[in-house]
Amino acid sequence: MTYLTAEQHALLAAMAEAQGQTVSGLLGNIVRLVLDGEDHPETHRPLPTRARREGKVTVRLVEDVRERLAAEAQAQGVPPSTWAAALLSARIRKAPQMVAGERRGVRAAYRQLRGLAVNANQIAHALNRGVLTGAGAELTKAEVERLRADISDLRKALSTYAEGRFKVQAGLGDDDQP
Repeated sequence: MTYLTAEQHALLAAMAEAQGQTVSGLLGNIVRLVLDGEDHPETHRPLPTRARREGKVTVRLVEDVRERLAAEAQAQGVPPSTWAAALLSARIRKAPQMVAGERRGVRAAYRQLRGLAVNANQIAHALNRGVLTGAGAELTKAEVERLRADISDLRKALSTYAEGRFKVQAGLGDDDQP
Protein backbone atom coordinates (compact mmCIF):
# COMPACT_ATOMS: atom_id res chain seq x y z
CA MET A 1 0.00 0.00 0.00
CA THR A 2 1.28 3.45 -0.86
CA TYR A 3 0.42 6.56 1.12
CA LEU A 4 0.44 10.03 -0.39
CA THR A 5 1.89 13.03 1.36
CA ALA A 6 -0.48 15.91 2.06
CA GLU A 7 1.17 17.85 -0.79
CA GLN A 8 0.72 14.98 -3.26
CA HIS A 9 -2.91 14.57 -2.23
CA ALA A 10 -3.54 18.31 -2.69
CA LEU A 11 -2.06 18.20 -6.23
CA LEU A 12 -4.18 15.16 -7.07
CA ALA A 13 -7.30 16.87 -5.69
CA ALA A 14 -6.59 20.01 -7.76
CA MET A 15 -6.16 17.88 -10.93
CA ALA A 16 -9.39 16.02 -10.22
CA GLU A 17 -11.31 19.23 -9.55
CA ALA A 18 -9.96 20.80 -12.77
CA GLN A 19 -11.45 17.84 -14.69
CA GLY A 20 -14.69 17.85 -12.71
CA GLN A 21 -13.95 14.54 -10.99
CA THR A 22 -13.32 13.22 -7.53
CA VAL A 23 -9.85 12.02 -6.57
CA SER A 24 -11.17 8.48 -6.62
CA GLY A 25 -12.61 8.89 -10.12
CA LEU A 26 -9.37 10.43 -11.40
CA LEU A 27 -7.31 7.56 -9.98
CA GLY A 28 -9.72 5.06 -11.56
CA ASN A 29 -9.26 6.73 -14.96
CA ILE A 30 -5.47 6.71 -14.58
CA VAL A 31 -5.51 3.00 -13.73
CA ARG A 32 -7.74 2.26 -16.76
CA LEU A 33 -5.42 4.22 -19.04
CA VAL A 34 -2.39 2.33 -17.78
CA LEU A 35 -4.06 -1.08 -18.02
CA ASP A 36 -5.82 -0.55 -21.35
CA GLY A 37 -3.27 1.64 -23.13
CA GLU A 38 -0.67 0.28 -25.49
CA ASP A 39 2.19 2.36 -24.15
CA HIS A 40 1.96 1.20 -20.58
CA PRO A 41 5.08 -0.05 -18.79
CA GLU A 42 5.70 -3.76 -18.54
CA THR A 43 3.68 -5.41 -15.80
CA HIS A 44 5.49 -6.59 -12.71
CA ARG A 45 6.77 -10.12 -13.12
CA PRO A 46 7.41 -12.27 -10.08
CA LEU A 47 11.02 -13.07 -9.34
CA PRO A 48 12.13 -16.29 -10.97
CA THR A 49 12.53 -19.35 -8.80
CA ARG A 50 15.96 -20.11 -7.39
CA ALA A 51 16.50 -22.85 -9.97
CA ARG A 52 15.66 -20.48 -12.81
CA ARG A 53 18.03 -17.85 -11.45
CA GLU A 54 20.86 -20.34 -11.19
CA GLY A 55 20.20 -21.94 -14.56
CA LYS A 56 18.02 -24.73 -15.76
CA VAL A 57 19.03 -27.65 -17.94
CA THR A 58 16.48 -29.87 -19.67
CA VAL A 59 17.50 -33.27 -21.03
CA ARG A 60 15.68 -36.05 -22.80
CA LEU A 61 16.46 -39.57 -21.64
CA VAL A 62 15.72 -42.92 -23.18
CA GLU A 63 13.18 -44.91 -21.23
CA ASP A 64 15.55 -47.35 -19.51
CA VAL A 65 17.84 -44.53 -18.32
CA ARG A 66 14.86 -42.53 -17.09
CA GLU A 67 13.52 -45.56 -15.20
CA ARG A 68 16.89 -46.21 -13.58
CA LEU A 69 17.21 -42.55 -12.61
CA ALA A 70 13.69 -42.60 -11.15
CA ALA A 71 14.46 -45.78 -9.18
CA GLU A 72 17.67 -44.30 -7.76
CA ALA A 73 15.86 -41.07 -6.92
CA GLN A 74 13.09 -42.96 -5.17
CA ALA A 75 15.67 -44.88 -3.13
CA GLN A 76 17.16 -41.51 -2.11
CA GLY A 77 13.73 -40.07 -1.29
CA VAL A 78 13.97 -37.23 -3.81
CA PRO A 79 12.45 -36.41 -7.22
CA PRO A 80 14.40 -37.58 -10.30
CA SER A 81 15.32 -33.98 -11.20
CA THR A 82 16.89 -33.42 -7.76
CA TRP A 83 18.83 -36.66 -7.98
CA ALA A 84 20.02 -35.86 -11.52
CA ALA A 85 21.18 -32.43 -10.34
CA ALA A 86 23.08 -34.02 -7.43
CA LEU A 87 24.76 -36.53 -9.76
CA LEU A 88 25.85 -33.85 -12.23
CA SER A 89 26.97 -31.45 -9.53
CA ALA A 90 29.01 -34.17 -7.79
CA ARG A 91 30.81 -35.04 -10.99
CA ILE A 92 31.52 -31.44 -11.97
CA ARG A 93 32.44 -30.23 -8.47
CA LYS A 94 34.30 -33.44 -7.62
CA ALA A 95 32.59 -33.49 -4.24
CA PRO A 96 29.55 -35.31 -2.86
CA GLN A 97 26.24 -33.46 -3.06
CA MET A 98 23.89 -34.26 -0.22
CA VAL A 99 20.17 -34.47 -0.86
CA ALA A 100 17.58 -33.28 1.67
CA GLY A 101 17.25 -36.47 3.72
CA GLU A 102 20.99 -36.96 3.92
CA ARG A 103 21.63 -33.42 5.08
CA ARG A 104 19.75 -34.01 8.33
CA GLY A 105 21.74 -37.14 9.10
CA VAL A 106 25.09 -35.61 8.20
CA ARG A 107 24.33 -32.49 10.24
CA ALA A 108 23.39 -34.67 13.21
CA ALA A 109 26.64 -36.62 12.86
CA TYR A 110 28.68 -33.41 12.71
CA ARG A 111 26.83 -32.06 15.77
CA GLN A 112 27.70 -35.26 17.60
CA LEU A 113 31.33 -34.99 16.46
CA ARG A 114 31.51 -31.35 17.53
CA GLY A 115 29.97 -32.21 20.92
CA LEU A 116 32.46 -35.00 21.51
CA ALA A 117 35.37 -32.79 20.52
CA VAL A 118 34.20 -29.93 22.76
CA ASN A 119 33.75 -32.32 25.69
CA ALA A 120 37.19 -33.83 25.15
CA ASN A 121 38.71 -30.36 24.96
CA GLN A 122 36.98 -29.29 28.18
CA ILE A 123 38.12 -32.47 29.96
CA ALA A 124 41.70 -32.03 28.74
CA HIS A 125 41.68 -28.38 29.82
CA ALA A 126 40.38 -29.29 33.28
CA LEU A 127 42.89 -32.13 33.64
CA ASN A 128 45.77 -29.88 32.59
CA ARG A 129 44.75 -27.21 35.09
CA GLY A 130 44.20 -29.80 37.81
CA VAL A 131 40.69 -28.57 38.56
CA LEU A 132 38.69 -31.65 37.58
CA THR A 133 36.63 -32.61 40.63
CA GLY A 134 33.60 -34.72 41.34
CA ALA A 135 32.59 -38.07 39.90
CA GLY A 136 34.72 -37.66 36.77
CA ALA A 137 37.86 -36.73 38.67
CA GLU A 138 39.11 -40.30 38.58
CA LEU A 139 39.42 -40.19 34.79
CA THR A 140 42.07 -42.59 33.60
CA LYS A 141 44.38 -42.16 30.67
CA ALA A 142 42.62 -45.14 29.00
CA GLU A 143 39.25 -43.38 29.24
CA VAL A 144 40.64 -40.20 27.68
CA GLU A 145 42.26 -42.28 24.92
CA ARG A 146 38.94 -44.07 24.31
CA LEU A 147 37.17 -40.71 23.97
CA ARG A 148 39.86 -39.55 21.53
CA ALA A 149 39.47 -42.81 19.58
CA ASP A 150 35.67 -42.33 19.45
CA ILE A 151 36.13 -38.85 18.01
CA SER A 152 38.64 -40.17 15.46
CA ASP A 153 36.30 -43.05 14.50
CA LEU A 154 33.38 -40.70 13.93
CA ARG A 155 35.57 -38.36 11.86
CA LYS A 156 36.73 -41.33 9.74
CA ALA A 157 33.16 -42.61 9.34
CA LEU A 158 32.00 -39.23 8.06
CA SER A 159 34.94 -39.05 5.69
CA THR A 160 34.30 -42.60 4.42
CA TYR A 161 30.62 -41.80 3.96
CA ALA A 162 31.41 -38.67 1.94
CA GLU A 163 33.96 -40.54 -0.19
CA GLY A 164 31.52 -43.38 -0.86
CA ARG A 165 28.75 -40.92 -1.61
CA PHE A 166 30.97 -39.18 -4.13
CA LYS A 167 31.86 -42.48 -5.81
CA VAL A 168 28.17 -43.34 -6.17
CA GLN A 169 27.26 -39.93 -7.54
CA ALA A 170 30.26 -39.66 -9.85
CA GLY A 171 29.74 -43.20 -11.17
CA LEU A 172 33.13 -44.39 -9.94
CA GLY A 173 33.77 -48.02 -9.04
CA ASP A 174 35.38 -49.16 -5.78
CA ASP A 175 38.82 -49.28 -7.45
CA ASP A 176 38.53 -45.83 -9.04
CA GLN A 177 40.09 -42.89 -7.23
CA PRO A 178 38.01 -39.72 -6.81
